[in-house]
Amino acid sequence: MLVIAIFGLRFTGREVFAVGVALVIVVAIAWYVVTRWPLSRPIGGGLVRLQTVRERVGDDHLRILGQIVLAAWFAGQTYLRIARFVRDKVPLGQDIQIYYRGVQQWLHGGDPWAANVVTGTHVVFYYAGSPATTVLLAPSALLAEDQFTVLWLGLSVLSAVAIVRWLRLPLWWLLFPPTAEALYSGNPQLVVLMLLLAGAGRAGVVADALAVALKVYAVIPLLGERRLRRVGLALALTIATFVVAPSLWIHYAEQFGAISARLAHESENGYSAFYYPMLLIPTAIAIALLWRRDPKAAAWLAVPALWPSTEFHYATFALPVMTPLLAVLLAVPIQRLAPIAIMLYVCWRFAAQPVQTRLSAWTAEATPPKTS
Repeated sequence: MLVIAIFGLRFTGREVFAVGVALVIVVAIAWYVVTRWPLSRPIGGGLVRLQTVRERVGDDHLRILGQIVLAAWFAGQTYLRIARFVRDKVPLGQDIQIYYRGVQQWLHGGDPWAANVVTGTHVVFYYAGSPATTVLLAPSALLAEDQFTVLWLGLSVLSAVAIVRWLRLPLWWLLFPPTAEALYSGNPQLVVLMLLLAGAGRAGVVADALAVALKVYAVIPLLGERRLRRVGLALALTIATFVVAPSLWIHYAEQFGAISARLAHESENGYSAFYYPMLLIPTAIAIALLWRRDPKAAAWLAVPALWPSTEFHYATFALPVMTPLLAVLLAVPIQRLAPIAIMLYVCWRFAAQPVQTRLSAWTAEATPPKTS
């Protein structure tokens, strides 16, 4: 199902059928080989040799080597991503500039969703924040655009450092490409993640509420953490903004379809599986299965996997449940790679125990008996 979904993104129906037939043939041949040829001894022998090498090198040295390789991978991907922004003359703090201009438009009686920023290559990006976000950021009008942009970029850096420290990650995780992109663009994503992590304590009700008001999808991790009372309070703050600015909400509802369509166009349908049914269905099934086993992990991964018009920096929501597999794949800015990576992660969550049991049995079978 996973492979068919991957190839189905680019191939026609006839090509997908051909690939499916080929996969069935490959699986049939593999099954015949496994059942007819005993593979346990050679596989076990290979595992024994790998275990011997691991013991000689040492777990600490392997861990350090893995961190060096992963840090280099992050640095390379981040360099390519930021270099592209510089080449395309994307303004530093572009996203928060769009938010600021949307607020200014609203406060001056205009249409906030007509606010935009034009890059050096004449690409136009429009404001798409919710009315709750617009109301929440209204105090930004007390500052000039440059002042607010610098202030928010500083807040984003502090949020990124706090996230890394709270999750007990090495400082070089600031090079994680989705984090680096959010830092460059000044997107509220990092502030939202910081607020959600800060909301874990008893005094975090306000932090959770602010996070959901800034980005409505922040409510999903709250559901995964089983803080239903927090969810209600967070949504209450968002609903309260309707009392403050009912006309803003009505105007947003009237052109919600146009705003969503424009956002999907600007993001080229985003990095999630939302606009691709052949990928959406298996991804949704994977998230649902994971939710039954580990609601927290499923909730953090649901946004980069399924939310419509996701940006690359949405993958920072995977940081609280990060694994090496997710780290390597989510660092690459390829559309629809995030849901594929998350499906692989879910498959491993279910297959890890039986696979490890089988590998341990093969290793024991191939290990020569110790002599006294």
